[in-house]
Amino acid sequence: MRHLPLQAPLLWQTYLAFWIAGILAAPWPFPATICALLLLWTDDRLWRCPRLVLVMLCLLGGLLTAQWQLYGDPLRATPAPIDEQEWTGIRRYCGMVRNTRGLPGDRLRILLENMHPATRQDKTGTSDSPPLSGLVQWTWESPAYESPLPGQTVCLSRRIIPAHGFANQKLPDWGITQAAQGVRWRIWSKGDSGQPRVHGEATHLARWREALRQALLRTLLSTKAQDKNIPADKMIVMTPATDFPQGKAILLALLFGDRRYLEQKTLDNFAAATLAHSLALSGQHLAVAGLAGLLCILTIARLSPQFYLQRPRLLWTLLASLPLAFLYLWLGNAPASLLRATAMLAVLAVFTLWGSPHTTLDVLCVALLGISIVAPLTVLDTGLQLSALCVTAIGLALPWLRCHNPFAKATEISSPLVYSFSRRVWRTLWYILLISLILQIALLPLNLLLFGNMGHWFAFNLLWLPIADGLVLPTAALGLLCSALGLEASAWLALEVAALPCQLLVDGLDWIANLGWLQSPALLRPHWTALPAFAALLTALAAQVGRSSLPAAIRRLRLAGIILLCIGPLQRTADRLCDEIRLSILDVGQSQALILQLPGHTRLLLDGGGSASSRFEPGRMLTGPALTRNDAPRLAGVLNTHPDLDHMGGLLYVLEHFDVPLLLDNGRSNKGEKGKQWEEVRRRNHAQALRYGDVLLTDTPGLRLEILHPPVDEASQWQGNNASVVARLVWHNRGLALFIGDAERPVLQRLLANGDNLQAEVLVAPHHGSGSSFMQTFYKAVQPKLVIASCGLANRYGYPAKPLRDWLAATGVPLLYTGRDGEVSVTWTNSTLRSVHTARYGSVSLP
Repeated sequence: MRHLPLQAPLLWQTYLAFWIAGILAAPWPFPATICALLLLWTDDRLWRCPRLVLVMLCLLGGLLTAQWQLYGDPLRATPAPIDEQEWTGIRRYCGMVRNTRGLPGDRLRILLENMHPATRQDKTGTSDSPPLSGLVQWTWESPAYESPLPGQTVCLSRRIIPAHGFANQKLPDWGITQAAQGVRWRIWSKGDSGQPRVHGEATHLARWREALRQALLRTLLSTKAQDKNIPADKMIVMTPATDFPQGKAILLALLFGDRRYLEQKTLDNFAAATLAHSLALSGQHLAVAGLAGLLCILTIARLSPQFYLQRPRLLWTLLASLPLAFLYLWLGNAPASLLRATAMLAVLAVFTLWGSPHTTLDVLCVALLGISIVAPLTVLDTGLQLSALCVTAIGLALPWLRCHNPFAKATEISSPLVYSFSRRVWRTLWYILLISLILQIALLPLNLLLFGNMGHWFAFNLLWLPIADGLVLPTAALGLLCSALGLEASAWLALEVAALPCQLLVDGLDWIANLGWLQSPALLRPHWTALPAFAALLTALAAQVGRSSLPAAIRRLRLAGIILLCIGPLQRTADRLCDEIRLSILDVGQSQALILQLPGHTRLLLDGGGSASSRFEPGRMLTGPALTRNDAPRLAGVLNTHPDLDHMGGLLYVLEHFDVPLLLDNGRSNKGEKGKQWEEVRRRNHAQALRYGDVLLTDTPGLRLEILHPPVDEASQWQGNNASVVARLVWHNRGLALFIGDAERPVLQRLLANGDNLQAEVLVAPHHGSGSSFMQTFYKAVQPKLVIASCGLANRYGYPAKPLRDWLAATGVPLLYTGRDGEVSVTWTNSTLRSVHTARYGSVSLP
């Protein structure tokens, strides 16, 4: 049977693409514009004046709408500068809960609206004070009380700070996702700190959902509950994630989107095995609604066969699945990817009811049209983007899949019934394997760009997805139903059966991870142009199926894909031939990581950032990705100023996964487990301790790195921050940059006393800009044109310190800091300071 080849999109679908491109242009103007031009150049149907006007209106309408919702002004193209007011410290606030979601590691993410300062008499959350603009995201670690529910009012005493992600060039800024949800502020607390109090009644829907979740949780912990004599009607407040069986924690994640009892290690293993999508509620999980709907229809048809004479079985199944899909959307807390899948199911039911011919891409486009009109910024949600791209890839691949089905033709055997069942099983597995492979190829550049994972374990999907969607989720749903009806024994049995394969998978992934096979190596993260390039080339390839010759539009699309695919390699070649000197101070929170790129593409990493959190690893999440953005995981050397965790922690990942022939440091170690790891890394990499008078020469004549501290004979006398390596980048005796580490006043006084030339055009502020490292005489000796502090936004230490800010403002020297401005890049050309660029606000003019 001959199948039709891939058809061109309808005109309204093309206009929808420009509308979405306009929305995406608000945070990513240049990539979105290039994609829009690519689509315009490819589709010659748009080369008419009226249609061009409509294209521009769609593009401009999407852009202005997104800028208005993101930045509060349709004409503003960047976020408003952060108010430089002094943060007033801890204060009691009250707000109403809009949404609650469980996060890994026994945490809650609570969105609060109408947040306002509380008065002394404010015990119910009412106040005449004006509320904060936007939503407040409260992260509550190890909650001391039951979870607040939508509709209730929460009061707590904490410090509210602006919500920001990490802004580093060519890396995803997860703060955009927060801004897309309307989040403008954030709060963090642990346990009972801040004295959180909950008032008022939750909404009916929230109470019903929480009652179902508690019933399921009680059944999952029924053995422990009996042992501890917990009454059946008692609210289960918390169970530490480390004590919760991960197989059962997966059931909560699949049914309610509640990841509170999942360990971070479990999520990391799922991500490394390319199974993370199976925990993110999306279209594949609606199979349980489809199966339940089909079962209902088969039961009715068995009782009344004439049922099929009214409408076809497909339509009845879709209509029966819709209420269950909306029920699942409510239970799962309505993530964007599941919202997309439910909308597609509703659109498919309408098309089938009307008898309209349609394709998978038609259904997707109608669903995206509705979502992008009702909530335009939902398009910026990464989950929705990945979900939509997966459906698009499957829709493009359908003509090829139909033409390459090895089970399309039956053969005669002795047992037709057995053969038919076996054939269906093998066909299902075949399609799962092919679709997994297709999705892995289609999403390869995006997975590399966002997650640094090429998905070499994608074959796990062949084993896990049939079990997850065919056994685990339906059985877990049955257990939830039984627990809601009070059938504890049946519920316990169903949930134990559902949790068994989950626990086996978790244990298996742990075993593979312990062998060192699961973790993906550090890989080059492609230039963003690889995304539209792959999309263009794969679309052209899909359009070729069933055609003897390609239309002109497809040939143009293929040519554009080839050109875009070459941009990344050409950019890497240009970087290697470039004679510029580039210093990048990364946005790594309250820590420090600097990348120094010298002519000839010689790259040196000065410190790697770090954090005491077990969930946040700047080396793996920020420093490593920054080093591999359109570049290989290779460095000329690493220099650690001192082994404090906020400077050394990220280097553990870099030195393990990157090719680094040279490790330089101050010869010191640190305490604790990280200190032991650092000592082993120093030994394995043959670390060399730097001392005063050492000079690091480069391949560029006249360009060198001079070491000014610690002194040779007195090295043991300097401890802690004051043992930091101080280095000065010099070009023919002209100071370009001065790196101080965390050195404080005693070191600065010694540098002045030595009489060394400290002049430098760029000064990386000592100790993140602390007041204990500020000396007017030192700054006057350096004579900087620009001071850069590596510190988090509104950090608890108050960095950059007020004396430093005031003195720099009085002398006219610009101060940039990473928490506010994002990554700061400084470029010299022929020893001349040419440009300063921040990831958040763009170019900066120097006096």
